[in-house]
Amino acid sequence: MPNPEMPGSRDEEQIGKRIKAMRLRLGLTQEQLGERADLHYSYVGQVERGDKLPSLKSLKKLARALNTNVEVLLEEGEDYLSTSSAELLIRELSSMLEGRPLEDIRLVLEMTRLLLARLDTPDQE
Repeated sequence: MPNPEMPGSRDEEQIGKRIKAMRLRLGLTQEQLGERADLHYSYVGQVERGDKLPSLKSLKKLARALNTNVEVLLEEGEDYLSTSSAELLIRELSSMLEGRPLEDIRLVLEMTRLLLARLDTPDQE
């Protein structure tokens, strides 16, 4: 039976797997995730491999950087895989707008509408 205090325990491996899966779904490298979470990329790698169990403070940073919450990183099973890459990216966009003035949000919305209209229009040469 694995000792929960020893590196490489089952819980650490599962948390690391969840973090890695979510990072890959967002298309991030360990270095990029580390920058977002204000953690060293080698530490991110150790956590993903299950060599280190992150502190609550580090888990919060990782969750925020992955646009999720700590509960998702800690939950049993593989429900975290049910979140699509698109959903994760939409959450990221939403979190980027959180706390911004209403005028900024309206501007981003209008720019998004224009961009999507352009993307939906076939190229005319």
